[in-house]
Amino acid sequence: MWFRETVACAAGVIRLGIDAGIALMSMAIAVPGAFAIGEGTAMRRAVRGQRPPTDTSVDLKAHDFGTIVTHR
Repeated sequence: MWFRETVACAAGVIRLGIDAGIALMSMAIAVPGAFAIGEGTAMRRAVRGQRPPTDTSVDLKAHDFGTIVTHR
């Protein structure tokens, strides 16, 4: 009985290790992949001239939340 419990626990630990390895590998692939896709999309839009409009004007007196701050 002791041997079966030891084997079952070892198999559980090995399974958790494999799951953690798969999770790390998927993150190692997903993050650079998403970055490359985003950069490729941005470059494609820049080449086609589809840049997002920059209608926002910069007001030095405007706060981050849009409120006006007077400086004395």
